[in-house]
Amino acid sequence: MFNKKILAVIALLILVSVGAITVVLSSNTDLTNGLIDNNNKGTIYDYTEGVALTSGEYRETVYNEYTNDYRPLYDGMTQDHYDWYFKDLPAFPKDFFDIANLVYDGKITDYNRLSEQYWKQPEFYPTWFNSVYKYTRHDEKRWRPEGYGCYPNIKEVTTDVRDDTITVSTYFRTAFDTNSYQGLIIHPYLPSSAISMLGNTIFEQPDDAEKYISISINNPDDSIYDSFKNNLPYTNVEPYDWFTILKPTHLIIRDEYNNKIGESGFPSDWVRLLNLDITIAEDTPKGDYVVAIDILTPCFSINQEYYYSTNHEYYGNLYYPAGNYFQRNTPHFQAIIRVV
Repeated sequence: MFNKKILAVIALLILVSVGAITVVLSSNTDLTNGLIDNNNKGTIYDYTEGVALTSGEYRETVYNEYTNDYRPLYDGMTQDHYDWYFKDLPAFPKDFFDIANLVYDGKITDYNRLSEQYWKQPEFYPTWFNSVYKYTRHDEKRWRPEGYGCYPNIKEVTTDVRDDTITVSTYFRTAFDTNSYQGLIIHPYLPSSAISMLGNTIFEQPDDAEKYISISINNPDDSIYDSFKNNLPYTNVEPYDWFTILKPTHLIIRDEYNNKIGESGFPSDWVRLLNLDITIAEDTPKGDYVVAIDILTPCFSINQEYYYSTNHEYYGNLYYPAGNYFQRNTPHFQAIIRVV
């Protein structure tokens, strides 16, 4: 039915080159037109030495009569399951695994132009095939309130840009089988060093990096500083921090008597494109720089706003103040910027 292809994809590493002329990115449904980079020679640094990586899968294309597209058939899934879990997602394209493997191989790096019909599918993320049983054999006594991640974890950019801004993107998603609305703060910063997947130092950040490199987020959602500075006290946010709600990827639906009447799966925005705008000063010296993303837990006042909200969508007891899930020795996302 399918062949496995061993790929370093749990911490997908991408190499991108940015020329001196600002690149304007636009949507493009013809994925063979300018989107495939056959000259990608791999990453500058080895970030994965000693790490056991999850393999991707390539599955043969089979028409799925349950979904009227080419979504894989899963043992134990009925028509109800397919409707519950996938009804809010784009139709599953026939060439999905061909395109996904071009991403895994580093042949497609321009995420802003990759259609959401690919990256909004759970099958785009390799750990899905080890997680699908959580849906087909779900333990209803288990509650998983927190889970999220960036894909890829590390992205490299080589650029000769000066006095301009480049955009680096990653996919930011809720983990599979997560059962709450997670409130969290996305915090961009300049770390002291670039870190491998095992937590080893790859290179030290230049001491004066903050003079030359500045970062901001332009999506998803809103700047927490602007949203709350005039309304609520806050204790742990900076002007460039952004607040987001990650929606659950699996819920049991019950009636007023606590009887199960159905399930819900992936909402249309369970994964979002997270864009980092990185501004490089005119006098930036040549060298390697690193910017990173951390995830912080919102302060009490912000959490209360979403527990008992009148100004925002109400989440009640399904809201969860996230940010404690990973006790990581590496950032959630790193962009390695080589200025030439």
